[in-house]
Amino acid sequence: MIPTVLAFAQYTPATVPNTRLVNNSYVSNPDHLIRESTVAEIDSVLSNLERETTAQVAVVILNSIGDATDFDFAQELYNLWGIGRSNSNGLLILVVNDPHALRLHTGHGLEGMLPDVVCKHIERDNMLPSFKQGDYDAGILNGVNEVARVLTDPNYKQEITAAPEDEYAASAYSGVVTFILIFFGPVFLIAWAVKGGRFSNSKDPSPTDYPQMRLKRWVWLTEFGGIPAFILFAFSFVDGDSAGPLAFMTLYLYLEATVVHRVVREQMMFAKLKEKRKYFDIWEYLRQSTGYWFFIALVFPVPFLFYFPIHLVRRKYYRNYPRKCRHCQGSMKKLDEKEDDAFLTAAQVLEETIESVNYDVWKCESCSATEAWHYLNRNTKYKECPSCKAVAYYHARNKTITPATLNHSGSGEAIYECKNCKKKVREPYSIAPISSSSSSSSSSSSSSSSYGGSSSSGGSWGGGSSGGGGASSTW
Repeated sequence: MIPTVLAFAQYTPATVPNTRLVNNSYVSNPDHLIRESTVAEIDSVLSNLERETTAQVAVVILNSIGDATDFDFAQELYNLWGIGRSNSNGLLILVVNDPHALRLHTGHGLEGMLPDVVCKHIERDNMLPSFKQGDYDAGILNGVNEVARVLTDPNYKQEITAAPEDEYAASAYSGVVTFILIFFGPVFLIAWAVKGGRFSNSKDPSPTDYPQMRLKRWVWLTEFGGIPAFILFAFSFVDGDSAGPLAFMTLYLYLEATVVHRVVREQMMFAKLKEKRKYFDIWEYLRQSTGYWFFIALVFPVPFLFYFPIHLVRRKYYRNYPRKCRHCQGSMKKLDEKEDDAFLTAAQVLEETIESVNYDVWKCESCSATEAWHYLNRNTKYKECPSCKAVAYYHARNKTITPATLNHSGSGEAIYECKNCKKKVREPYSIAPISSSSSSSSSSSSSSSSYGGSSSSGGSWGGGSSGGGGASSTW
């Protein structure tokens, strides 16, 4: 079972301890997520495997790799260490506890023996069942033993990837799945973007600020179920070489029609929002839907490649849309950046100065009443201060309290400050032990004499590289 660990570090490929440089172990287990007895057993299996086949397998078990993806992390770590001999016959088994991610990452020389499908079989059948029960020791050991079995018995690879006995049934099922993906996949992809995955009158609808964009159940079923099904059914009776291109064109035009329907519903929604003076809601909707319209412009360049710039212009148009005073119904004027400072608080002026929030101030030309509208900068480094609520809170710096050593973790604190209320918060964090590979790189001659290799080849690893082969799984 997974041992209890009080504090974990978030690793980068450069900070993962390379145990081959320390005790010639194939396993890097800095957070002690598996027992030392399991590490010794894995080392025995992988040592025999390398002696018999020359293949090198590295096992890395970490609690966290931060925001990095398991693929990018594995690719960088593999090439940094240089797993595998001169023909890159190496494999990296990466297990990350948070989030639950598993990656078998192959070198160029093992892509034939361990293609992606075999890696996926090993993960799914030999490792994930134990991981789901919280038993990392058994899962990793099972995976290592299966890898060793495949690499020492090439015929075994054919057994675990063999086709089902009923090949006809499998082929028929594959044909149905392919048909659904090719024809109905794009339809429901667009439907998901339009609908948000829920019906308007479902029992538990997903929340939305724009209910006007929802379709009633019967409309949704007709537009995204009945019509495409009828098109496909009708073309099943069409013979000749022109049937395929004609069906594709018809489906293309149908999907474009669904997007045009969305444009019509948007205009109806904007009209209602303008009646209620909810100009910010229109602007915010246009901002949120920018990604959708960019995708549509790529999929349907004719005509929506020309519509996308119009979408961008509409955001500015509705932000500056003429409006009436709520008090006297007189015309309002939008003040310029210098004039509006007189109607903002000191915190709001600061937010504009650091460009975390931009404010538009509108002043009635009849009664002098004012309205302030705020527009958050989505790319700012500042966040809302927990104390004064101004968007002026940021990560100022990190401070090392106890430096990390080769054998022990260090500690530090992240310092956050608010430019408005001057609040300062300190949050402790741990620092991973210094990587042996990084310390050895300071002296290439020392590294070579101690471990029989150079710093560029990853010490006692063979200097291999990976092209990104392998498979990933989660549990």
